[in-house]
Amino acid sequence: MKKTKLGLPYTYQKCPELFDDFDAPDDINEKNAVVEKLLRQQGVKTVLDHACGTGAQVFFLTQHGYKVTGADFSQDLVNIARAKASKEKLDIQFIDGDMRTLKVAQFDAVITIASAVGHLTKKGFEKALRNINANLVKGGIYIFDIFNLQAMNDKTVAELAMFRNLKKAELQIYTAQCSSIDRENGLLTSYDVCMIQQKAKPPTIINDNFTLQIYTSKEIKEVLNRNGFEILNQYDMKGLDFLEDKSLSILTVARKK
Repeated sequence: MKKTKLGLPYTYQKCPELFDDFDAPDDINEKNAVVEKLLRQQGVKTVLDHACGTGAQVFFLTQHGYKVTGADFSQDLVNIARAKASKEKLDIQFIDGDMRTLKVAQFDAVITIASAVGHLTKKGFEKALRNINANLVKGGIYIFDIFNLQAMNDKTVAELAMFRNLKKAELQIYTAQCSSIDRENGLLTSYDVCMIQQKAKPPTIINDNFTLQIYTSKEIKEVLNRNGFEILNQYDMKGLDFLEDKSLSILTVARKK
């Protein structure tokens, strides 16, 4: 297999203070509503959000009555989440930890959203699944999403391109991203350029790229079965029926065996 180093977007490490700024609130709320509906259908009360980032799903689910714990290996992002909770006077536990190794407690459900598992190698994903299994009660639910390799034709990959600009206090921020696909090895690589300018000063320019490991629906089913899960259903990110060659992402609901 081709040796390609997986990676993380530049906002994780180089400028975590921008992590929240390029997410469209409507898109996040729509995604969160789908995840909440699936949790509710399974009678879930307690949730561990692995790779929680700055807490988009944690805060939404907390507002909907769930007892949620957030965990992420990025200390900077976890600190932002803690600051948000403190500001809102919310009693939410956030933990620094890696989804492959962190043992917290046993929850009704674990979630990893925004293609978080794609940052792991295939071996790393299997290790994470075994650890997630250990953090679930008997019959507990695991919900996660990942890009769908089978739908990644040339047109789909080209349409992943994004151009954005943002005004933040004295900063003007411009970003562009495009992607390429290695279908043989299931690797989606994104290329980023970000310019951050304060007033009329020379801008800071960030050139970066990161790679995600992506899967077909069949591969997801096989890896889950090997690591103690059975699939209950798969959807697209709107909660609609999953279409193998058309759905951009696979949203999977699995149960601990």
